[in-house]
Amino acid sequence: MKKVKKFDIPMNQVIDTGPSEIVEKFLDVSEIENEKNHSLVRIDINMIEYPLFTKSTSKKKNQIIRYFFNRSKEAYIQVNPTSGDYIPGELEERVFIALLKIMRDKRYNNTFYTTISEILTSMGIVQESFKGFYGRISKALIRLSQTSYTFKNSLYSNKIKGIIEEQINTNIMNIHMISMKQAHESEKELFTDRRIKEVIKVSISEHFYDNIIRKGYLVYDSQLLLSMDNPITRALYMLINKLRFNRMYIKVLSINLIKRIPLSENIQKIGRTIKVIEKSCQELKKMKLIEDYSVIKNSKWVESEFEFYFNESHNELKQSYFYDDKNHFDNLLITHTDSGVDLPNDGNKHFEAVKAETVDRIPTNDKLEEILKILPSKARDLKTLPKVIKDGIRQYGFEHLKLVAEYIKVQKVSNIRSYMIQALSKGWAEDYISQKKKSTTEVGKNENLKLINLDEEVKEVLIDDKDILKAEKIYKNMSIEQKAELEILAYKDYIKLCGIEGKIQKMAFSAAKDKIIKDYLVKNLEKYTAQEAKIIDTIDIISVSEELTTKKQINTIEVANKENIKKNEIVDILPNPIEKDKIKIIENNTTEVVKSEEIRKIYKNMSMFQLEILDILEGENIKEVNKIIRLLGITKFFEGELGNLHIVLEYNENEESLIKIKNLK
Repeated sequence: MKKVKKFDIPMNQVIDTGPSEIVEKFLDVSEIENEKNHSLVRIDINMIEYPLFTKSTSKKKNQIIRYFFNRSKEAYIQVNPTSGDYIPGELEERVFIALLKIMRDKRYNNTFYTTISEILTSMGIVQESFKGFYGRISKALIRLSQTSYTFKNSLYSNKIKGIIEEQINTNIMNIHMISMKQAHESEKELFTDRRIKEVIKVSISEHFYDNIIRKGYLVYDSQLLLSMDNPITRALYMLINKLRFNRMYIKVLSINLIKRIPLSENIQKIGRTIKVIEKSCQELKKMKLIEDYSVIKNSKWVESEFEFYFNESHNELKQSYFYDDKNHFDNLLITHTDSGVDLPNDGNKHFEAVKAETVDRIPTNDKLEEILKILPSKARDLKTLPKVIKDGIRQYGFEHLKLVAEYIKVQKVSNIRSYMIQALSKGWAEDYISQKKKSTTEVGKNENLKLINLDEEVKEVLIDDKDILKAEKIYKNMSIEQKAELEILAYKDYIKLCGIEGKIQKMAFSAAKDKIIKDYLVKNLEKYTAQEAKIIDTIDIISVSEELTTKKQINTIEVANKENIKKNEIVDILPNPIEKDKIKIIENNTTEVVKSEEIRKIYKNMSMFQLEILDILEGENIKEVNKIIRLLGITKFFEGELGNLHIVLEYNENEESLIKIKNLK
């Protein structure tokens, strides 16, 4: 019988190739799972995702490390040190983070000038200690520039929105040490301070720089990163922040973290390695960079998992980093001019390219003002609306947002902010925008067609207005029961269009309920017009009956017949008794119906379970609800009282979970 291996993942391979040794590491686990503003830096996704800086304390000279991402070895990264040297490690990573901060201070120019003193200051080294660091920093800079990286089917490029499917050979950056004698005329001004004997000309390599000035990056606080003495803690923090995006909870295989940090993956010592990661988790918790964590051993350590928990403050901090950095960068793009230094590769050409690509998505005050002019006048009183508009410009572009603003003005909505968010995310204005663009295109082609198109557009608007007026009249004549039934039908239709029913959809429906109901009525105008005709006929019969009775011109039998007709026709158009009861329950006792229930089902993950609870407890004390949600994320069980409700919650992964809520008697 064939002996079963303990764990079928290849170990690091060391191949003797003479003067060099290559260490091969597989990063997949049967496929990988998935002055604050001044110190913010953009770090290229590749540097967060891949182990470009080793965490090993026992580096060897001439050691080449190759990281594989699939079993066929078709996707990998290889780190090649210069002859007789080591691959970049912890010091080089700290120097590079400092350089990213300096590049930001130098207006994100691809090529910039600095000094070792400036690098040490950015690293947080006190001036009294500078002297002992000069030699080490010089070596680190040389190592960063001379180490080459080979990316095969692995380098991410935001320019092509994906992985470059070819072999790329590159370094992280290039440097040139310049003394006063070697300086060009345009560089002489860099030596005005006589204490400066040497400046360093730094050029970030194009593949990495391109991601930094586009969207292939994440934003971190450089002071925070450099304050972490443990490089494993720093790598873990950057990695889990990327993996989670905005989720409050993630679960990652331990072996996945081990390979991506990277750490020793020796199967016999994996328990120790997990203890090392756990120590970093404790540091992150102490620094309040995670809410909590847990380690699940499963059957053996090699199959263990790490769970990480976050709260809303972590998302708020991450979002503030992104927007503060984006505002700074957008301002640079807007005010960008030539640097005045005659350099062939000073970053200006890159800036001009990005500016041309993104000018429509840069939210300036002029663009904000133009959008506000289009919207109804009360929009200026909404303090939170400018942020929604600016975020909309960033995501959808200025021209698109102008058309959405026009659409909102036509709709005459009451809650402008909420309606704009939904109109953008759900594409409510798409038909209007398409019609507008089509009209504009046709106008450009032929001036005569312009008049015809405008006439047709006016006709369409008139027809639309006529339908809207008719719908409003029908709605006004409806009984309370009919309106309640219509609301249910409109809600079902709205959820069908959204494709999902959740808290956000419910809030959006409540915010624009009148508009959505009337839109649904217009959509089904023919059906409701026919029903209204029945009502009118019935009312006419009742009126005639009353008149004839008053004048005593018909006998009692005829009057009774008319009353029977009235009853029969009304029954045809109103909901049946059962539906009426349902409508009354929904209208008068919604809270009681929704919040007295028991749900037993399997949830895809803890987040889906928590989302369902948030939906059910909507309207309750939000602070108390959030406490329950956070506690549940840690304990997976809760029993207690909330207001007039007794609550029992139990989450079981991949098994039936329980939500039990009862009104207290």
